Amino acid sequence: MAQDVEPNLVGGTPATGETGWAASMHIKGRGFLCTGILLFRDTVVIPSHCAFKKIGGMEPWDAKQVTVHVGSKDRTAGEVLKVAQVIPHESFTWGEGGKEFYDAAALKLTKSANQQPLTLGGESAQPGDKVTMYGWGSDLPSGDTSNLPRKLQQLKTTIVDPAECADANIGVYEVCTDNPHGTDGPGGGDSGGPVVKVVDGVPTLVGIISRARDGARPGEDETVATDAPAFREWFYGKARGVTAAPPA
Repeated sequence: MAQDVEPNLVGGTPATGETGWAASMHIKGRGFLCTGILLFRDTVVIPSHCAFKKIGGMEPWDAKQVTVHVGSKDRTAGEVLKVAQVIPHESFTWGEGGKEFYDAAALKLTKSANQQPLTLGGESAQPGDKVTMYGWGSDLPSGDTSNLPRKLQQLKTTIVDPAECADANIGVYEVCTDNPHGTDGPGGGDSGGPVVKVVDGVPTLVGIISRARDGARPGEDETVATDAPAFREWFYGKARGVTAAPPA
């Protein structure tokens, strides 16, 4: 794989407002792995790269090993839910397929959560859009993940021209987010964090944190996020338990 797919949220502040839809993904015997989003009451969405046991591998986690926490800004608290199925996108390639990553996956839960899901954006975000990222990843510029924050962090940023993410091999169905001050941005543990745009007063999901340039430390470069609205049919299909075609 050409890209570093473990982003950390550096330069953020403790999250405010309603964030019951923020999900933390945990692996039995390992602990916290990735941030996620409750998109339907029985479905959490994550990047495909968080759905596999090894970087570069194609063996998904055993659902019995996975739990998610929702409903709390503390990743060790909240409602704990078991996972029935881990569903990486069928076209995900670890970047080996050129500019088609399909870095999206679904975790089907064994029962519905008691939290309100995050609304999926109706249209893709555009350069200039103001957005907020959320995640439980490292808050250290070094990217050290040995002592991750327990409290959810947020970072206000902007969607920028895809050309700014060229070094991260940005491709189709992806958007590029700015690195404020040239120092702030996501890196390990923030993978899967929501990129949220407020539309008519309603927080909507427009991106899922994916990766930065290979070798970049948190905040050094812009960040690639999966274009969540482009995967609407796929997400809805997995929530309903039916096969859906990739974005057109």
